[in-house]
Order: sequence, then structure tokens, then C-alpha cells
Amino acid sequence: MEGKEKMKKQKIGAIILAGVMVMGMTGCGNSKASAYNKYVTLGEYKGIEYTKTVKEVTDSDVQAELDSFVQRNSEKKEITDRAVEEGDIVDIDFVGTMNGEEFEGGTSEGYTLTIGSGSLIDGFEEGLIGHNIGDEVSLDLTFPDPYPNSPDKAGQPVNFKVTINSISVEEVPELTDSLVSENTDYDTIDAYKKSIEEDLKENNENEAQQQAQNDVFNKVLENCSISGYDEEESKKLVDEQFEQFKQTAASYESYGYTYEQVLSLNGYDSEEALKDGIAEYVKNYLEQKMVIQCIADKEGIKVSKDEVDEKVKEYMDTYGVESEEEVYNYLGEDYFDMYLLSDKVINFLMDNAVLVDSLDDDSTEESKDESSEESKDESEETSKEESSTESTEESAE
Repeated sequence: MEGKEKMKKQKIGAIILAGVMVMGMTGCGNSKASAYNKYVTLGEYKGIEYTKTVKEVTDSDVQAELDSFVQRNSEKKEITDRAVEEGDIVDIDFVGTMNGEEFEGGTSEGYTLTIGSGSLIDGFEEGLIGHNIGDEVSLDLTFPDPYPNSPDKAGQPVNFKVTINSISVEEVPELTDSLVSENTDYDTIDAYKKSIEEDLKENNENEAQQQAQNDVFNKVLENCSISGYDEEESKKLVDEQFEQFKQTAASYESYGYTYEQVLSLNGYDSEEALKDGIAEYVKNYLEQKMVIQCIADKEGIKVSKDEVDEKVKEYMDTYGVESEEEVYNYLGEDYFDMYLLSDKVINFLMDNAVLVDSLDDDSTEESKDESSEESKDESEETSKEESSTESTEESAE
């Protein structure tokens, strides 16, 4: 069904992207630094100027979090005395057939569906409205055209026999002190709102700092000259990621996806385009890695074994991994070396960078308003001067 296909599509994209991004911290550790020096000429990397803009926390931001909290604490209430309506949540069994034959992915039991969500193909949800618990509904529908999730079904007629097992609605509770105290660490709405505002401010500050770090490092990259790459390392990384993509794509065959469909879902129209995409990513990654390594080499920035061991243990505790071998098999031998080294180099760059302005949304807007007022005043003054000049010239004539 279309709803499940959408969900699988999102998972595929996320998994493959995550797989590619894992590469971003693997590869050779500090031992490669000297070798990279022949490819990299460092430019200015100290005294980089940057601005930091912290997004303002608005009342609507806080309200959105409160709404989400209330929604999370909603409860389903079963309905037994009426037919299906728009917005209801129904539990259904269905069997889909094309030309009288059942097809893969067209049958399900205990499927939860919100009427009006648009999760399934056109006509399915609407066809259940007005029917009661226990009803068996026959729906003669047509697959959409185009239908990327299963092109062979595009525009084809299909019949679904649906049994309605139950009807329920989602009851959203009222936001009260009692609801807050029962479901959070706070006793009142006001106290909870204050905590939300503080959390949002912290998140906005972290995002602004992350953006500032990105800006500084990008300027450092721009100041560097890179003449080439380690061909062996580059080829190894490209081959690894290509093989990982193929393995991940193959694992989704059980969902009915072909290799070409997985390519398409990840934004590639051919295997050649995939290879080009991976090669470009590897190039960008190596540029960043080489610059980080060369700065670390020049400034004597290193990562100790104790630091790596501590980070590995933290990872194992967080994700419930039982052995270091399992961690390294998945992430690569030098993942944590590069992770920690990158972190240290970025912190070094920020310690030696120059903050030229720190703004929030309010001050940014005020600056714009002030600038606008100044421009207006200047314009009026210029207009007066021009008028005076014209008057003088006319008098002279």
C-alpha cells in the first residue's frame, strides 16, 4: 500500500545516507598527517572573523512545544455506536487483488489507518466513511499514474476487500497543572513553559555556535590550496561506499524494491550518477580531513589512546554495544581518532577566531529598522537639498 511504501522510502533514504556519512570520520588517523602536507598549503587559519546570530525564542515556539506535549498525552477512545467518519482511526484487514489475483504488499491484517491522512491510494479512505464495525467493504480503485513505488502497477485497476475491525478517536487532553505534574518534572504550566523556553534558548545557542564553527572552518578551507589527493585512499573510500550502497539496496529487495528504484529514491538516475556522487563526497571529505590533519600536525594537536578508549566506552554504553571489536567493525578503526581530532582542531580554530558581531533575531531586525530610518532621513535631507538647489538655480535664471 502507498502508506507503507512512503514509510519504507524514508527509511531507505535515511539508512543509506547514514551509511555514507559514517565514512566521514573513518580513514587513516594521525599517521597520515605528514603525508597530506605535500597536497595542502595552509592559508590563514588564525584570526578568522565571524558573526553569530542566535535565533530568538518566540511565544509561538513555546506554544508549539506545549501543543506537542498535549498531543503526546492524547488517548484513543473506542467508538462503537456510529459509522466511520473523517478523522477517525480505524483498525482494518484488507486483501488487494489485480485481475482476480492477490499481489505482494496488497494484504494486511490489523492495519491502523487515520481517515483523511492521505496515507493510502485515492478512494481507499473515503470508501470506508459511513461503514460500521464488522462491515466488509469492496473498493474498486485505480493505482496512481505515475506510481514510482511500483511502476508496473501505475494506472492499473485494483480491488480491495476491507473488513473494519474497530473505530476509535484520539482524545486530546486539556493543558492543566495536573497534566503537567503527572507527565513531567514540573508542577505547573508556568514552570514547564519556563523550562521549555530555556531549552529552546539553549538549542538556538547551540545551533548558532555550530553555524559559526561551520563558517569559520569554511573560511579556513577557502584560504588553503589543495593540489591533489591520495589516490589510494580516495579509491578505497569510493569503493567502500559504493559496495555499502549496493549491500543496503540489496537488503530492500524483500520490500519489493529493485536496485534501480533504490537509486531513484536516493536521488540518482543511474549507477554512474551514484558513483559520481560518491566521488564528489569523497573529494569534499578528503579536503576537510587533510586540512584538519595538517593544522593538527602544525599546532601539535594530538589525540591520546586514553581519550579514544573513553569515547569508545561512552559509545558502547550509549548504544548497548557489547564489544569494542563490534564498534570498530561497524565504524572503522580510526573513527574516534578522527572524531576527537576534528573536535580539537575546530575548538582551536574557534579559540583563535574573532567574533565581530553577535546578534539575535531582534537585534538583527532592529539593525534593519535603524538602517531603514537612516536611509529615509538621508533621502529626505537629500530631497530638501535638491529642492533648495533647484530653487536657487531658478532664481538665478
